[in-house]
Amino acid sequence: MATQLQEITGFRGESITELALTEFSEFVRPLFQPGFLGDKWPSIDFYVELNLVRGKRPYFFVQTKATRSRITARSTNLSVTTTKKGIERLLRIPGPTYIIGVHEPSKRAFIRSVHAGVPRQAITRIPLENELTSANLRLLHTEVKNFWKSSSHKPTESHFS
Repeated sequence: MATQLQEITGFRGESITELALTEFSEFVRPLFQPGFLGDKWPSIDFYVELNLVRGKRPYFFVQTKATRSRITARSTNLSVTTTKKGIERLLRIPGPTYIIGVHEPSKRAFIRSVHAGVPRQAITRIPLENELTSANLRLLHTEVKNFWKSSSHKPTESHFS
């Protein structure tokens, strides 16, 4: 029974992640276009492209971690469960990678970057201030857009031309 509840919580967390990333009440249209990758990918759940960027399709990757752990009035973090191996896998993926922690009972989503310099250890907390609000969605969009602006978009040559 506990395993079935975990599966349902995880499934709902993935759906809530998709809803959070496509929220556009403050925008002309959604800032992001997430693509769910399913259970076949060990490290990532979503490939997410940015909308509203001319000439490019910048992207990032997301691993979703859903939880039913309590959030109280005094809480400053959402407790999530990751592994050292999982974080190491995310660090090896080229491009921006994030963990989105979903508090399933309240349907709230919180984000944490897994980037160069992040310790190679399990991440167990995501600050509540990183909730995917409209303001933080805009910050995420800008962060990923700026990353790809400073990075080469395509190779300049190939053996297979």
